[in-house]
Amino acid sequence: LTRHLTATKPSMIQRVMRALRGGGCTPTKPMDAKPDSVPAMNEKAGGAMCAAGITDKAEVAKQKPEAAKITPVAAIGQSEVVTGDTGTTEAAKLLEKLSNGLHLTRDLTDEAETMKVLEIASKILESGLPLQDFKDACYGNTEGKNAGPTVLVSAVGSAESKIQLKETGSFHMICIFAMYGEQNRIQKKTEHPNGQDFIRMKVRQLDWLFSGETGKSWEILAVDDGCPKDSKTLARKVIEAEGYQDRVKVLDLEDAVREGLPYFQERGLKAGCKESRKGGAILYGLYTAATREVTADEPPLLAMYTDSDLSTDMSLCGLLAHGVLVGGGKMSMGARYGAPETFLVKPPDFGPSGHPQSHFEQPNMMKIVIRHYVRVRLLPILKGIYDTQCAFKCFRAADLLSIIIEVRSLGADFDMELLLCALSAFHKGEGTGSELCVVKPTLFTEDFAESNFMASTEDPDKPYKTYASMNQALVQMHKRYIDQASSEAAAVTDLVAFADGITWEAYKRMILKLEKDHKETLFDHDFPLDELKAATAE
Repeated sequence: LTRHLTATKPSMIQRVMRALRGGGCTPTKPMDAKPDSVPAMNEKAGGAMCAAGITDKAEVAKQKPEAAKITPVAAIGQSEVVTGDTGTTEAAKLLEKLSNGLHLTRDLTDEAETMKVLEIASKILESGLPLQDFKDACYGNTEGKNAGPTVLVSAVGSAESKIQLKETGSFHMICIFAMYGEQNRIQKKTEHPNGQDFIRMKVRQLDWLFSGETGKSWEILAVDDGCPKDSKTLARKVIEAEGYQDRVKVLDLEDAVREGLPYFQERGLKAGCKESRKGGAILYGLYTAATREVTADEPPLLAMYTDSDLSTDMSLCGLLAHGVLVGGGKMSMGARYGAPETFLVKPPDFGPSGHPQSHFEQPNMMKIVIRHYVRVRLLPILKGIYDTQCAFKCFRAADLLSIIIEVRSLGADFDMELLLCALSAFHKGEGTGSELCVVKPTLFTEDFAESNFMASTEDPDKPYKTYASMNQALVQMHKRYIDQASSEAAAVTDLVAFADGITWEAYKRMILKLEKDHKETLFDHDFPLDELKAATAE
């Protein structure tokens, strides 16, 4: 665990939070960033759908009392900064200076904020100071509270990614994301209120990460799977305008239909690609990477996929590459919650919440706990991985065909199936999820304004229906991936029957009862099955 500060010697960020709650800070003008260029690294620089489930917009405001509403952080001034038993650290002094004018929350449509993350990360690296000192100063406490500002926390993660990238050998990384319904976020904020200009921003983030490296390169594959708003044409216009053609390409899933690729025919893909809900697009990108010819003298080819928006900074790709090439993982992935140094940010009113506070703040907390309870018992190979749906995963391209051949889903639930198929392929009789897959903690900023996977406000019971169906889907995966004649299957017969037979109405009663009885509950809580059954009673 990250070393945290004592109550008697609060961190610089803790002091700011106290001042905010006491009304001692005044707003400052917006940060002074230079969005037209990526911050340069000097020579000393060498020395990550609602994150945890379907969430109604109205539920976002239902936070714990500790998650106070945020106003802009003012200049911290010349007050004493103490970060441990040795007194003021140079890292804390630097962060005190860099924090001036930052907001605790994050605006993904603000180009200046996006560039500010990289600018601050560069200054952190240039300082040559221990990265842990920066974490101690701004990552908050062991309860997941008092972290921030978001740009600062994000910059520390980017700096760590850059450090880890330097430890890898040569490689080429293909970065994949889906393009369905992205006609708004692909634009600049001046063109649409929700515009993130995400193609240009992803390129700048990757440019910054890979700058100064030899033998390490990247490219982007944006995949359209039948967007009715013609996102692909908008993407191609950006690519042409910026001259990105050698590094950024748009793939059309419709081409897989026209070419009659057996892989997609077998999964029922038809003209128009309506069967795909993100999954088909990502699988087409992974298929493209898997079938690319690589000669023996070329560096390893990696393929990662992410969300189209800027919720997870692409400058964190160094963490993924390190996990596969240095960390000993068969694959790597990010985590938005469930472990130390993970952070969730809920704009426009809330800053970064760490673990376990981010978990406790989730409106769907108990639903997530029960899903995990069922998942690790029916699919024990997933043990140690909490954020299975995280869309920030990385593989060696050479392994992909043997993995994706088993994936059947083209929908939004394909993330966990892909992970399960990968771990099953890597398993070879030993090792579980966290032993086969290196999990890297990340900061994830929610994008409620443009999410394609939000719950409908017209149906307040939709979260219960959705999570109940998830548990039933887990039963089907259990029957598919676990030998039903094995001792593993025999040990969970009662749980299988319970999860498969529960109606959403009974599931809702159970969740409400557990929330009342247990309040804040961590992932690995071991419920007696009899308690779950009793909680469904009318």
